[in-house]
Amino acid sequence: MSHTLLPGHSPVDKVREEGVPKEYVHLHREESVLVTGWFPGEADQYTVTARWPAAGEGFRGSLLLTQTIRQSCLVIAHAERSVPLSHQTLMEQMDFSVARGYRVPRDRPIDLVVNVSCHKTGHRSMRMELILLHDGHLVAESVVSFSWIAPAVYRRLRGEHLQVAWGEAPVPAPVDAYTVGCVHDSDVVLAPADRPGRWQLRMDVRNAALYDHPVDHVPALALIEAARQAAQGVTGPDRPFPLTGVSSSYTRYVEFDAPCWIEAAIAPGAGDGLTRVEVTGVQQGRTAFTIILAAEA
Repeated sequence: MSHTLLPGHSPVDKVREEGVPKEYVHLHREESVLVTGWFPGEADQYTVTARWPAAGEGFRGSLLLTQTIRQSCLVIAHAERSVPLSHQTLMEQMDFSVARGYRVPRDRPIDLVVNVSCHKTGHRSMRMELILLHDGHLVAESVVSFSWIAPAVYRRLRGEHLQVAWGEAPVPAPVDAYTVGCVHDSDVVLAPADRPGRWQLRMDVRNAALYDHPVDHVPALALIEAARQAAQGVTGPDRPFPLTGVSSSYTRYVEFDAPCWIEAAIAPGAGDGLTRVEVTGVQQGRTAFTIILAAEA
């Protein structure tokens, strides 16, 4: 994939004046919408525009990236690829790599261009490849695979888990924010467990950056953030973990009605100057997801 804009188009000129409906990105809070517009290119190519706020105005660096990837995929799926808004989307894979040395500017908002390439993989499944650019420079690349399911089928699939007592489950106390790369306790999604390298997932729905609105299972965004915090926790608070890549797969929903245990271990070195941490989420004895994170050593 080329690190250029689609030929013949200027995102600045073609941003849709009406903005992006928050329903297209499955959000209820207008301030959480990062994508600002989109337009089609040739064949299965699209361009999305997005704006990141200045640091301290909501999402942090890794959350900005994962939310931008998520929102870019959703807006193209609904606006251009005929995925009904009434259907549930099921995340199967979200991988991304950050350009080495890139750091999110902290003193001002920035505008990004996201080039999206779509590949239909089944009757109701799709793979998207994304390139994120800032001022023509590569920020990150991503591959996302997901499917969608009709409401009646989803109700049968979820059964008793479809109804959740939102916000009523007890939330365990967090680990010290410093140990997992956070500033505020309210951002911490991990609680202490019985041994090093193991934590309990804090399903704190008051964290609006991760839980925009009531849902029936823990969203992938929260799981990726839990993995990031676990990676920082296992490598140590005094050793920065500047994220350069994430590879993730999701095999089961993480439910709100049982503890989910987060386990992390540093993987053997590959001689490429990166430190890798493998994080798994286990609920009721079954693996729900696996996320491998890489950072500059």
